[in-house]
Amino acid sequence: MSKQQTFLCSALLLLPLLNLVICRHPFDFFDESYDEFVDCLNANNLTHEEYEKFESFENKANLLNDKVELKYKCSIDCQLQRQPQKWLNQEGRLDLQLINATQEAAQAIIKCMAGAPNEQCAYSFKLVMCAYLANHPVIDYDEDEDIDELPDDYDYTATTLGSD
Repeated sequence: MSKQQTFLCSALLLLPLLNLVICRHPFDFFDESYDEFVDCLNANNLTHEEYEKFESFENKANLLNDKVELKYKCSIDCQLQRQPQKWLNQEGRLDLQLINATQEAAQAIIKCMAGAPNEQCAYSFKLVMCAYLANHPVIDYDEDEDIDELPDDYDYTATTLGSD
């Protein structure tokens, strides 16, 4: 088999895996009800069309580079606050114990959230992006399966993150 044929075969075998990586989106974990979603849109003066364009895969680079208007960040904060599994403590700050982050994801999220903005909407938006970049697992709320959680002896003293 020639080098070109070997490369082509390898590429074809890896294509399904590449597709999985490309198709993942930062907002995949959102699981609020449709009415709650609409409430978040209305609260931030957004239309369905504006939000669809905002969350599109074509806009993913802007999301990851934080090129996002505040009203969209506030919509994300609103949705985050309404999730079945809470990510934020009562002060509106990340609590890794609440989100059941894996040890690897927890470390990546902590590093990414260093210097997070004080403003609540911007903070929540950054948290969602950091969780996405850390490959925090997308939770299927309809399934009752265990995920790789932090060990019981994990030091949670540094897991509640506020901004300085």
